[in-house]
Amino acid sequence: MKNFCIILVCTAALPFLVAPASAQCVVADPTAVPDISVDPLNATGANELVQPLTLRFRRIGIDTPPLSVTYQIVDEDSSVRPRVGMDAGPQIEWQSNDAGRNIGTLRRESYALLRSGTVSFTTGENSKDVGLRLFVKNLGDDLPAGVYREQYTVRYWCGDPTATVPNELTGVVSVAIRVPNVLSANVAGGSTRGEIDFLDFASLSRSLAISVRSTGPYKVTARSLNGGYMVRAGSSSTAEIDRISYVLRFGGQSMNEDGSAAFSNSRAGLQGLQIPLDVKVEDVSGKRAGKYSDTVLLTLTPAS
Repeated sequence: MKNFCIILVCTAALPFLVAPASAQCVVADPTAVPDISVDPLNATGANELVQPLTLRFRRIGIDTPPLSVTYQIVDEDSSVRPRVGMDAGPQIEWQSNDAGRNIGTLRRESYALLRSGTVSFTTGENSKDVGLRLFVKNLGDDLPAGVYREQYTVRYWCGDPTATVPNELTGVVSVAIRVPNVLSANVAGGSTRGEIDFLDFASLSRSLAISVRSTGPYKVTARSLNGGYMVRAGSSSTAEIDRISYVLRFGGQSMNEDGSAAFSNSRAGLQGLQIPLDVKVEDVSGKRAGKYSDTVLLTLTPAS
């Protein structure tokens, strides 16, 4: 006897359960924050900078019943450098005029909904302007010169934010903050004038400390009023016996005394650097007795 085995294969299709998408109810007009300039060397400036701006929301669709929209500004924390952000570059905070609290959040932040504002549409109202304020908080930080940029996302909820999925409008708000290349320099002690006294020339090399603070690189030139010589007082002669030549070095770099051949230095930063201005004179044993002097104009300018 032969046995027959019948195998029944039963198949059935199970329905996919798809979470309903949250319909967009508004869009926001692209908004560029007015130009912002921050000078870290401005010691008399305010502790923070405030820039007002307006963000306009527009309804989507034909029906215009009352609508409440919860929104916030999301910092994408991008890897582009230099940048504006909450943890790098100029530090900013967003506030809405209606809420009076911080509505800026990082994408990776937990409980981000705590930082939000609300815009309400009445029946028939198709657009609504929201007043915002951007606060630059770290004006005194050591920020290198440059333009810091960031584009921010507007995240929003239509209706009850605890019961709906948020929508996002990427790159709606553009921010650019410029830190100019500026510097301050003086002779150690705060004066713009200094003197190097060789006394009786017991030492042929002496120096003076120059304090430099800068947000970016800078150039240095020197110009001697006597053409690179210390000249004996009362002498009208150009004889070598009445002139003492010397070599100038700024931070170890030799300088031309005719104002040419500027050389560049890297940024000194907000804390600043003490840079030596060294002067080394030639052998004076064959010179006439007297008082020798020269005036050198040292010029430091931000490098473009």
